[in-house]
Amino acid sequence: MIFIGLAKRTLPLLALGVPRIVNASEPLPWAVLDFPPFQVLDGEFRGSGSFDGLLDLLTRKLPDFDHEVQTVTFARREEEIRQGRPLCTPGIFKTPERELHWTFSIPALVHLDNRLVFLRSKAARLQGSAPADLDAVAGQLDLVAGVATGRSFAPTIDATLRKRAAQPNIVIRPMKSAQIYQLMVNGEIDYSISFPHEAAYFGRQAQLNQNEVLVRPIAGAPPFIFTYVACTKGPWGDAVIGRVNTILRAERSTAGYRSFSERWYRDDDKGLIKKYYSKLLEADK
Repeated sequence: MIFIGLAKRTLPLLALGVPRIVNASEPLPWAVLDFPPFQVLDGEFRGSGSFDGLLDLLTRKLPDFDHEVQTVTFARREEEIRQGRPLCTPGIFKTPERELHWTFSIPALVHLDNRLVFLRSKAARLQGSAPADLDAVAGQLDLVAGVATGRSFAPTIDATLRKRAAQPNIVIRPMKSAQIYQLMVNGEIDYSISFPHEAAYFGRQAQLNQNEVLVRPIAGAPPFIFTYVACTKGPWGDAVIGRVNTILRAERSTAGYRSFSERWYRDDDKGLIKKYYSKLLEADK
């Protein structure tokens, strides 16, 4: 696997200069995030994320570059890109705003989209056979939700959270995913919103039996979502992404590559990933 410190050297991103046409042996800076279970940078499960697997593949398939891997925050990554610094990232969700500053690869990985997540002790109030009506759930003032400040979900989910944000039962504050799950374990919140493999990962981190952490689809949210490799928009980024796309087209149909998308999902959810994987192979832009 590829981690911080495995690259030949790491330079400050601000010192990398103005984008230019890519040449062999030049630095290729990768911005990675502390974003389990997409990217797991330390601890027992270091390197076990889907973005970790993809980055390892790309650095092996592009041996003529001097790969520089640096941990950044979400905000730092966006700031660097807006300033036009040469930069790539192995996993990012595509939005219209980001397309102004990033050149995106073809779809690289497929993930199941966000779900309502809660502990079995809250199943009587939150479990159901149909997708959850998030607005109706949020309207129940005796059920407390916990969400990290600045996190974005599907448009319908974001709209509901904006509508309900002033309510005392909607707790939106700066916190990491691990803290949200600890609040659930402590009984301070009743539910949150996350990717299903996040629920599996942080449930294991909290030493919970996998049957104790439950997820439920949310009405209006798409069943799956793609992530992409992306680089700074312009000639330099276009050239790098051109080479990345060649690798993706050659590798995406292999079982080993598909396993990146399946990391940290429970067995039943892996079945859904396999179901939607054909959509990834069909998408070529």
